[in-house]
Amino acid sequence: MNTISVKISRGLRPMVRELEFLSQSRETFSERKKNLLRRLASPSKTGKYKRYIGSPLRYAGGKSLAVGYVVQLLPDNIERLVSPFFGGASVEVACAVDLNIQVIGADIFDILMNYWKVQIDNPSALYERLLEFEPDRNGFKAAKDRLKKHWDKTELITDEIELAAYFYFNHNTSYGPHFLGWPSSVYLQTERYRTMIEKVRCFDAPNLQVFCESFEDFIQKYPNDFLYCDPPYYLDGDSKTFVGLYPHRNFPIYHNNFKHRLLYELLMEHKGGFILSYNDCSTIRKWYDEFDLITPSWQYTLSQGDTRIGENRRKNNNGLYVKQSHELLIWRYPR
Repeated sequence: MNTISVKISRGLRPMVRELEFLSQSRETFSERKKNLLRRLASPSKTGKYKRYIGSPLRYAGGKSLAVGYVVQLLPDNIERLVSPFFGGASVEVACAVDLNIQVIGADIFDILMNYWKVQIDNPSALYERLLEFEPDRNGFKAAKDRLKKHWDKTELITDEIELAAYFYFNHNTSYGPHFLGWPSSVYLQTERYRTMIEKVRCFDAPNLQVFCESFEDFIQKYPNDFLYCDPPYYLDGDSKTFVGLYPHRNFPIYHNNFKHRLLYELLMEHKGGFILSYNDCSTIRKWYDEFDLITPSWQYTLSQGDTRIGENRRKNNNGLYVKQSHELLIWRYPR
């Protein structure tokens, strides 16, 4: 594409988005859901649905391959979705943008939620700041070192856009990906990086609203709303998820201390209905045995480039380095 055509296409984007919105507004929610599932339908035998690529954030456990499975379970009469574990937000973005419903999300990780707030409210300013980073190993190290000082509270980044840019650059160019992770040779390439941050600039989700808040407080604010819950995975018993990841496998402070039983108790009392994604293990099956569930399957992409076969992969993955999912989708419709 030449320079003139690039400028023209960028100028037309608001008009294209408005036309898409008008088209969506004439459709029922059920029709929009069918259209999205049709677009996500996979011709391969590895899964029923393709990856959803609407979120600008690469995210470990981001559920980009789960979007079709979750959307197909949504009741046709909902007008709003509440998400207390926002994370990488693939499901939430799909609901806000493609299904055109209001989505209210929260997460306890303040740096992540600052990024999402800036991404939603000021994508152009975030894009302009991201242009200043050098997508190479030296640039990655400099950004990681600065972000680590903020995480350690030795030198805070007080500007919201600046903090969002450091988080996005470090996270999206990392191997895994991981917060404060390691450099990825795949994503630390100039053209790849420019293509990636173009998604930041073009992101448009006026139906999205986010907060930094704990799940127990957040869920109780919306007793009659339909929930999508993607909590940290259960690690004990016969769980195949054997290490905490959130926000990083070396300091999984939110993952290791997660209140799984409290989430169960809150969902038992919740009147608005929910879809819950969890790891498949006997404890979770026992707790939620009165609810409907399915066991969808897809390939996990976290660390998929690591071909080493260690003790855990021999034990839990039949000696294979490609990680297959062990997922449950559990749901109950509004009472």
